[in-house]
This record gives sequence, C-alpha cells and structure tokens, in this order.
Amino acid sequence: MLSCEQERVIIRKGDFGYREYRIPGILPVDGAILFCFEARKEKMGDWGDIDVQVWRMEEGEKPEKVLCIGESHLPKNGTMRTYNNPVLIPDGENIHLIYHKNYARAFICTSQDQGRTWKESREITQAYREAPYEWNVCATGPGHGLQMKNGRLIAPIWLANGEKREDGTIRHWPSVAGCIYSDDHGQNWHAGHIVKDMQDGNETSAAELPNGQLLFNYRNRENALCRWLGISENGEAMEQCWQAENLPDPMCFGGMASAAKGALFANCHSQEKRINIGVRYTKDEGHTWEDIWVADSIGGYVDIGYRNQKIYLFFERTSYENNIIEELVLKISEKTDL
Repeated sequence: MLSCEQERVIIRKGDFGYREYRIPGILPVDGAILFCFEARKEKMGDWGDIDVQVWRMEEGEKPEKVLCIGESHLPKNGTMRTYNNPVLIPDGENIHLIYHKNYARAFICTSQDQGRTWKESREITQAYREAPYEWNVCATGPGHGLQMKNGRLIAPIWLANGEKREDGTIRHWPSVAGCIYSDDHGQNWHAGHIVKDMQDGNETSAAELPNGQLLFNYRNRENALCRWLGISENGEAMEQCWQAENLPDPMCFGGMASAAKGALFANCHSQEKRINIGVRYTKDEGHTWEDIWVADSIGGYVDIGYRNQKIYLFFERTSYENNIIEELVLKISEKTDL
C-alpha cells in the first residue's frame, strides 16, 4: 500500500528571473535529494537562453541551488546559448551530471561530496559521434541515468537529424534513441545501442532489472500513442524491442526506476494531453504493468526515483490556459513491497 504522501513545490515560474523551469530530473541519495532541470529565460521552446541547474535538498531542509551552467546572465551577443537536457548519474560515492550546449556538444561534471560541490566540466561529445547515425542534435534522457550492479554507468540518449530553420534552431526529428556507457567511472564514454525500428524514438529512460538486464523505455512519434520498450543485457545491443500498447502516452517524457523485485515507470496516463501523472510497476521485465499510484491530475515531464522504500516523483505542473509550466513539484510516498 502507498502511504504518507507528501508534496512540495521546488521552484515556480518567474523565480530568480527565469520565465519557467522545465525538464526535471531527480536522484535521491543518502539523507538528501538532488534535482536537475532547465532554467529558461524566454519563450522560445527548447531553444533560446536556457541554463542548466542542480539543486539539493537535505532531509527536513529547504532546497538550495548548488550548480548553474549557462550564459543567460550575460548580455546577448547574437549566439545560441541553449544548455539543455541535464541528467544525473549515480556512481558509488560520486555523482555525475551530463548536459549539452546547443544540442551539439555534450559535457560531464562530477561531484565527490553527494552533490554539494562540483568539479569543472569536460567534453564527451566523442561518445555520441561513435553512434551509427548521422546527427545534428544530441541529448541525454532527460531524467537520470544509472549505475549497474557491475559498475557500468548508463546514460539514455537520443539523436536527431533535423531540418535547420532560418533562426538557427533545428527540428528534433527524424530521430533515434539509445544510450552511452562508461566502465571507468565516467572518465571515458562510448556509444551503446541505437534503436531505429520505431518512428522517431527520442526521450529515453532506463532501469536495471533484478536479473541484471536493462529495461529501456522510449518516447516515440508512432500513431499508436504508446511507449516502446527494449531489453538489453548491458546497453551495447538490444536483445528485444516492442511496442507497449499497455503503456499509453501523449508523447511526453516518462521516467524509470529500479526496485528490488521489478521496475517502476512514471508518465502521463493519457493519450490526449499531458495530464494524470501516475506510476506503474512491472515484475516481468515490462510485459505487464500494475497501476500503483495516481499522483496528480495535471502533469508534464516526470522523473522518478526509488530509495529506502520511498517513491520520489519530480514533475512539471502545467497551466494549459497560459501554455506555461507553473512549477516543478516533488511528491514522495512510501511503498514497502516493491
């Protein structure tokens, strides 16, 4: 049974001079929760002056900003200044953040103190260039990555080869989805599998199953308006991939998390609008799913964490009347039998 549900607004539109906050990711750690997201200065969709931020919240305390990457605070100079798609990745005592600039270059920075302070960033775009796909847009997740039991780090990704617009922005389709991985604690990254069978696979999440396999979960542009799922032994190749008609989706990002007996998936339970944030649970490698929590009637992008028998949801609460993300919300609920 779910119990002790808690809600907290982490940040609201207009706070600290930003128009809105989007693309939430969450990573519970010992005694704290880490959040990452985009801080958008202007109304330009996924492009424009966008910064990447990481916030940290100790148990019983207020959330505080611990990292901000971007140039929106500088005077405009006519260049594109889009920092996008941050993803937090656990690595033993360390935590990594992968993010991108202008959907063209990928970077990583690392914290060695549970997200309190962060080292200088370095570029890892080469890993994306190893993928067997000609792209002009690259991005992780969004959401979070994972560390497998054998130590391998997995970061879900997507790549696009889109039409370039007159304003310098690029369409995010056609696209493919997959992952990159590291076997040396984030020092070197390599391209893993790429799924080309689905129509415009993009924003991707993943969880390690109890048997050690990886369950990938893909957003896509198929007419069926449902998720695609894939099973991989180690992220390098895809053993099986299928259209999951039992996971309806309005073409929105949804997050995955590992549990002791299976895996959790959170998304908008609708094929029409980004509404009805809910959590489903599988114990059979993604073939069947049980509804275990309807968390909110209004939704958007949502990431999920599971730690110490608690489910953590971090999601966008949308105002459809004003076409803006009103706030990024944290909800926590105990679930003891996963």
